Amino acid sequence: MKSFPELMDDQPHGHYFRKCPYDQIDVYRVLELFAVANPCIAHAAKKLLVTGGRGHKDAEQDVQDAIDSLKRWQQMRREEQDGVAMSVLK
Repeated sequence: MKSFPELMDDQPHGHYFRKCPYDQIDVYRVLELFAVANPCIAHAAKKLLVTGGRGHKDAEQDVQDAIDSLKRWQQMRREEQDGVAMSVLK
């Protein structure tokens, strides 16, 4: 089995492409192929890929959920930076 993600550098903007050995894929496979490891980013991507198409939430709510997840990602980065700064002060 090939390791993922495998870039397709032989074409323009190759970093946006991955080789896919599957007939069909779901959002979780896309996240895997693109090596999305952070749960906040994964959640936002999942919401954006099917914005308004899940039936029980409209597009506005899905986009807001993605924004909220990305804001949390930013907040976590600040927490990590503050933690490093605090540890230097100790």
